[in-house]
Amino acid sequence: MKFFVGALAVALLAGCATSPVPSGEADPVPASRLFSYQKAGAGFSTLIVTRDKGFVGSGCNTTVSIDGHKSAEIGSGETAKFFVPDGDHIVSASSCGSGLKERETNIKPGSTKRFRISIDSAMSMDLSPTSF
Repeated sequence: MKFFVGALAVALLAGCATSPVPSGEADPVPASRLFSYQKAGAGFSTLIVTRDKGFVGSGCNTTVSIDGHKSAEIGSGETAKFFVPDGDHIVSASSCGSGLKERETNIKPGSTKRFRISIDSAMSMDLSPTSF
């Protein structure tokens, strides 16, 4: 019986962490929650931010800012595409009182950079580069 309870507890904890979802398979963020960097232009490149899917933190949207400008509110399993000028940028995310995470990135002309937002079972959020 103790083994069964222990196995069940491990299974439940494993099910609480978020899971990566490729940006091409994630739901797009509705236009009503996209606030800036939505128009492509000459000298602009693409920045894609995708939030993992899963139960943890799913009650809160994650606020994404680019260079200090609120750019989107992303829900669990959603992705947002931004068109930013080539060069250096600061991408930040905050969610559910988990603090602010920031990453510096350099986007080369005509390129695409992807970031992933994950939240673990302790409600600790991370913003990291990804190939998804």
